[in-house]
Amino acid sequence: MIEKITLKDFLSYGEVTKPSPFSSSAKVTTTLEMRPLNVLVGPNASGKSNFVEALALLRAAPKDLPLPIRNGGGVAEWIWRGDGKAPDRATVEVTLASRKASGGHSDPPPYRYRLTFGAPGGTFRVLDELIDQEYRGRPPEVYFATQKDGPVIARGAKGSRVLEPVDIDSTQSILSQRKDPENFPTLTKVGEFFGKILIYRSWTFGPDAPIRSSCLIDVPTATLAEDFSNLPARLAVLKRNPATKRRLLERLAELLPEFTDLEVTPEGGRLQLYLIDGDRPVPASRLSDGTLRALALLAILIEPGPASVVVIEEPALGLHPDMLPTIGELLVSASERTQLVVTTQSSDLLDALTAQAESVVLCERQGASTALRRLRPADIHALAEGDGLGAMWMSGSLGVTP
Repeated sequence: MIEKITLKDFLSYGEVTKPSPFSSSAKVTTTLEMRPLNVLVGPNASGKSNFVEALALLRAAPKDLPLPIRNGGGVAEWIWRGDGKAPDRATVEVTLASRKASGGHSDPPPYRYRLTFGAPGGTFRVLDELIDQEYRGRPPEVYFATQKDGPVIARGAKGSRVLEPVDIDSTQSILSQRKDPENFPTLTKVGEFFGKILIYRSWTFGPDAPIRSSCLIDVPTATLAEDFSNLPARLAVLKRNPATKRRLLERLAELLPEFTDLEVTPEGGRLQLYLIDGDRPVPASRLSDGTLRALALLAILIEPGPASVVVIEEPALGLHPDMLPTIGELLVSASERTQLVVTTQSSDLLDALTAQAESVVLCERQGASTALRRLRPADIHALAEGDGLGAMWMSGSLGVTP
């Protein structure tokens, strides 16, 4: 799980240069302590999607780091500009929880991963990259670092590792260049974690949208595809396990009471999804946008699968308010198994999460930068007085206005 993330001069995350309710300092970098469930709420252009872009960049690191940057307009568009300042680089830093110790031993310290990029000479470059563990009372255990004389990588067994110079491609992350669990287990582990981040944000429902189509029988089914193209196959897998099937159908009845069941039928080498309305099967191609969104959320949240982090942008869009208490319960339940990051502007969804107010992160532009703040104990105490979280959000009493 991601324990903490710091963004410096990354997209809208720069320096806060005017008095902010989020910090006693007038000049800060943005650091967020993460929880199993993280619900980002704020008005348009407040930086919620830019936070998601940081996770997308980490996800790209073990494959093709520059890809999201190229698709997002180039390096210049990814470096913060504001208050007359023009930094030449941006940084994303995360700490990742290590595997829990057993037998009464203390847990190992988290891994730290830091990535700084820029475009000296107009070409994308990794300017600094670091993977280490900070131990109390002794120097950090460094696995990879960018030093003045060039990059170095750790070789050897634990306790006798030495840092050796290494020749790498500076346009890519080290995580895409050293994938060897025997010789570089930590680099491999960090790369695998980032590679398992799932981001659901392409909610399209047109007549030809993948979510409305049948899918091949042999598509991967461990998780729901980010374009929802394997929805029939993923739901079929969930129905195979009796306990999961029971939970799936119970939640289906809560969200879509007009339907009594869902079926996945092989037709000509493909799988077709139907919802059962009385005696009538209704194919996915004829379902409403909100019904399809609800089905996709069920496929994501009933059993998230092997994902390390699941990101869902605006899950409440297009859903009837009566559905959102169930969606809130599903988010909380899924976060007990997989870390979640959710963005929303829905007061009804926030009302459904009132009992989990500490999971809510407020996003607001302060000057030219985005500031983040997790709900304070005082905010949560106010909720105990009878105000719902959504009502407080809409009234502006949380310090962020819709």
